[in-house]
Formats: sequence, C-alpha cells, structure tokens
Amino acid sequence: MENNEKSCPICGKPSNMYYGTPRADRLCKEHVKMLKEKQIEQCSDCGKWNNTGDECECKKPVIAEPTQDDETKKIIVINEENKSRCITCGRKTDGLLFCSSCYRQYCKKELLFRITGCSSVELLDEDYEGKFTCKDGHVVKSKSEREIDNYLFENGIPHAYEKSLPYGKTEKEVLHPDFYLPNYLGKGKHVWLEHWGFNDKNRDYTKTKKYKLPIYEKLGITLICTYEQTDTSDIDAALDRKLNKENITENEINHG
Repeated sequence: MENNEKSCPICGKPSNMYYGTPRADRLCKEHVKMLKEKQIEQCSDCGKWNNTGDECECKKPVIAEPTQDDETKKIIVINEENKSRCITCGRKTDGLLFCSSCYRQYCKKELLFRITGCSSVELLDEDYEGKFTCKDGHVVKSKSEREIDNYLFENGIPHAYEKSLPYGKTEKEVLHPDFYLPNYLGKGKHVWLEHWGFNDKNRDYTKTKKYKLPIYEKLGITLICTYEQTDTSDIDAALDRKLNKENITENEINHG
C-alpha cells in the first residue's frame, strides 16, 4: 500500500491531513488546530505560512537606502539575489514586472522609469496619463496640471486645456501645449503654458521637449514654462511670478 504521508510545510513533522489551504498543503495536527483557530495564515502570493496579521516577507519592498542628497526618492534594487521584484514597489512577484496590487493600479497608465546600472529602478511619475478633475471641471493628466488649472480658475484667468496649436500644412502637424490663455497680454496677445513634468534624464521626455521647443520658437508664440522639479513645491508662488505680465517677454519662450 502506498504511503501518502508527507511533511508539514511549517514544522516538517509527518502529516497527511489536508485542511482547505490555498495550495493544498498537508499540515500536521498541531498546525491544523492553529489554522482552525486563525492563529496562522498562508500568503496567497508565495504560499509561505505566517502568524495571522504578520506581513509576509514577499510583500516587503526592497528599497535602496537613500543618500543624503536624495532622501525622498524610492528606488527599487533588482540584482542576481533579488530578481523577482515588482519594479514599482519592490514586493516579491513570480517573475513578473508588477505585483498584483501595482498591476491593478497602473495597468491603464503609461509609466516612466529611470533605470540605473541595469539594477536600480525608479518610477519617475506615477500620475502620467491619469485622470484628475479640476475645480472648473477640466480633466487633466497629472496632479501638477490640476494645481495649475485650479490656480488659473481661482485667479479668474480664462484658459483652455491642451488646445490644438497647428504648425504645418497637414492635420498631423499639431501640438497641444498644456494650457492656452487667450488675450492674456491684451487683445490678440495670447499666451501658452507648457508644464515640463518629467526629468531631463528620461529619453522619451527629452526627445519630446527637444522636438517641441524649436517649433514653439519658430511659431513665435509667447510660451511660459513651468517645471516639476523646481516649481511644484510652491506652484502658486511660481505662477504668481511667471504669470506676472511685467515678467513676460512676448513672442518668446519664457523659461525662467
């Protein structure tokens, strides 16, 4: 007769008892009792047994120690000893790029990452291609754009979001600066505002910026530039200064 006895995955004692576990583990009598009394639980992701309420090791993010100059960045480290990690939060996965939680959160978004040395992964902006409703009802793609839109609304500045700006003869030759301020400097003197939301070290972002700026310059529009890294810590103060009509140079790109 075949011996179906196996070892308990928790303590290693012989066991042939099933008890409705997610992965059909055979528990010993002692741990079946603990399971019935809800003293232990099995991680649904990796199958490891833990005391009820304790966070499983696979769910704990592995994050690089912050440097003195960069204490706010969340950088996930992935190396030979630590391959199966979610690239956004660092939780353990089964060889996938995202854990189940981050997949649900980001599956409909376009994310931008910085990868250094093929091992350090930093999510640059998790709000890209999001949906954020402003006080005036406009729906924008990032929290920073929402703050800018709310500032314009609260200060009574007429504006449009991503109004088309044709620059060539074909229908495809159209740009969409973030904000359009009609007649802001006087009748027929319109102002455009572009918020540069991502880091210059990101290749796609840099490519887009280098593509747009020469076109804006060639068109001779009055463009105000705001920046995620330098302006969003106090966006109201930055906009007070940059939208001060005395500080704006017409028909040029205002970077400052």
